[in-house]
Amino acid sequence: MRYKKCIWKCGSIFISILMLSGCSTMANLKSFTTAYHEPSATTSSRLRVITDQTVRLVPNSTCVDWSLPGAGIVNSRSLAVANSRKFNDRILGVPDGDQVENSSEVYIQPGSPIVLVYAGEPSSRRYQCFTSLYFIPEAGADYEAITGLCYIKIAKIVKDEGAGEIRRETVVNRKAEICSP
Repeated sequence: MRYKKCIWKCGSIFISILMLSGCSTMANLKSFTTAYHEPSATTSSRLRVITDQTVRLVPNSTCVDWSLPGAGIVNSRSLAVANSRKFNDRILGVPDGDQVENSSEVYIQPGSPIVLVYAGEPSSRRYQCFTSLYFIPEAGADYEAITGLCYIKIAKIVKDEGAGEIRRETVVNRKAEICSP
């Protein structure tokens, strides 16, 4: 009889742990499929993301934590059915965006770090690549992130009003690791 009670009690605990861990897994999966949440007040900083795979943003962080408010997809060109495509091909007026394919433009919070996470795979589909970095946008600036297999390049877009020229300046960024628990 004691043995049966132990099995029932241990089984109940095990099932409870599985159910609770499933909740946290579902919460994390949500940011893998839902759209990035732009700042509540329209800011003066904008980011154009060009990719042929999937890029996610994690605002107000220097590390990757999908449970943070606002984390989500900003541009998805993958075949994953559940991925949000809310911002695909969206244009906010970031300079020099004419004829740019596979892009999306979003508002970002100036003065606060933002993490960009690239996820992609080569045409052979033999492996998947994830890379992430963060930077701190300046107020009133426009940025462009270009991704390729296993890399992200970020540039500040500077428009010379007098000459009408547009140039790209490399942005200081750092590798973003997974947040420690």
